[in-house]
Amino acid sequence: MPRALCISATFLTGCYHGEEWPPSPGRLVQALVAGAKTGGNRTLWPEVEKGLRWLEQQPPPTILARPVNELKRYRIAVPNNDFDVIAREWAAGRAADPARIRTMKEVAPKGIEAPAPHVRYIWPLNNDEDGESIVRFLMPAAYCLYSLGWGIDMAYADSGLISEGGAEGWEEWIPSVHGEQKIVPVPGFLDDLQATYERFIARATGKGVDTDTRPSAYRLQPYGKRGTVLAPWVAFALRSLDGEEIYSQPWRNAMEVAAWMRHAAGESLAGENFGEDLNAFVFGHPNDPVDASHRLSFVPLPTIHSKHGDGRIRRALVTEPLTGIGRATALLETKWENKRLKENGRDVCTLEPLGPDGVTSFYTRPSAREWCSVTPVILHGHNTVRGVVSVPKTERLLLRAFEMAGRMPDQLESLAFQAAPLWAGSESAVRIRVPKHLDGYPRYHVAVRFREPVSGPVLAGIGRHYGIGVFAAK
Repeated sequence: MPRALCISATFLTGCYHGEEWPPSPGRLVQALVAGAKTGGNRTLWPEVEKGLRWLEQQPPPTILARPVNELKRYRIAVPNNDFDVIAREWAAGRAADPARIRTMKEVAPKGIEAPAPHVRYIWPLNNDEDGESIVRFLMPAAYCLYSLGWGIDMAYADSGLISEGGAEGWEEWIPSVHGEQKIVPVPGFLDDLQATYERFIARATGKGVDTDTRPSAYRLQPYGKRGTVLAPWVAFALRSLDGEEIYSQPWRNAMEVAAWMRHAAGESLAGENFGEDLNAFVFGHPNDPVDASHRLSFVPLPTIHSKHGDGRIRRALVTEPLTGIGRATALLETKWENKRLKENGRDVCTLEPLGPDGVTSFYTRPSAREWCSVTPVILHGHNTVRGVVSVPKTERLLLRAFEMAGRMPDQLESLAFQAAPLWAGSESAVRIRVPKHLDGYPRYHVAVRFREPVSGPVLAGIGRHYGIGVFAAK
């Protein structure tokens, strides 16, 4: 069988505190560098560097990770990176206490119950590569590793040659078109880490603090868990007609932005061979009613945050159903560079393909159990009994709404609904504008918890194809 290089890591406490799981390849290399540059390990650096230089030249590795459980969350007080305020006070000869600059941070640890090792990174070897030599250089680096993730995530590592295959008992994460963005080393990654460290140790001066102390030479690679169903999607930023400024619409106008996008998609995909019927897949007018859910969804993204956000729409997704093949979104990503959106024949804004950012990540999280609506879910029936809202009837309608969107009832662990918003930046469910033919149907904000993590985008309700019933991961 083909051979591959494997670096494995085991967490001593069986816990991991970082936000991402599994840790990215870039985080692994950073941990290897930190270990090899600590104390007496520096004497090993000439050999270690050769191995790490080889790693930064390689394509993204496959990652095998043990399943994790979410442990109880808690909050701690940490510095809030305003040390430049303290530095200015000290430079002026005034007293200042750094301990007073604190903010609260939520910690979400993950438990790993499976046996060691807990995560493995696998790089295939070419037939002409000397695997033994590569291992000889990387073995000292693996032995120097002391933590992976946060400083409290104590770990040890090993490296060696393995035969490819054999992922039983593991979750296999592979490079994909969509998924969780992970940092991957590129040529120059090691040099950039060294430059970052030098900026860090000299960051505080009498003039303040240099905050440019993060690595910048890396690649963001989407990873998807093998066997997980992902809906193909593509993201865009809304820009002014000249492309120089951000364009936005209020939260309640999601329906209008979606209508502009649907019209533009019809123009762009007309005459293209993308494996679907244009009238049914784009405009939602199928000849067979059974296929009514197999269509594009145009999803304006209100600007939200866990603590703050104004709810204005500055970004948007186009997503195919879970049964989509990805051709339509791939075409739109290519053809919608500076595409103009129109309202009643009048140009209103342009579209710009958008990479991952802090807002889209809420909507496209590749693995999360808890999702809360940003725009409300419109139920496909009435939920009252003799004029009073029926909780059991509402729950049945919500289960049906998720089922129509491809999320089966047995996937859901719990549901909660309310009229009030669930996100900062969102508004009451009754304030969203809806098409006239849906105006009489009830709508609610919904919090859902799945039994197993699911991948975004998550949509539900009879308005999900035009921006109503959009969820973000908590």
